Amino acid sequence: MSDVPTILKEIREELKEIKLLYKELVEKLVPVEEPLEDEKEAIESSDEVLGEEEIMKVLK
Repeated sequence: MSDVPTILKEIREELKEIKLLYKELVEKLVPVEEPLEDEKEAIESSDEVLGEEEIMKVLK
């Protein structure tokens, strides 16, 4: 009979392999796209957040 720590170690190693295979599969199926120039600008800029009162003034 195998002891539990050995079995757990094998399971952990197999899980690591499965995670790596899954990661590779996702990278192949979901292409990584670089943002367009205006998208980069929108991502990097810090916009001012409006408060509730300011929003209500605009909506009235």
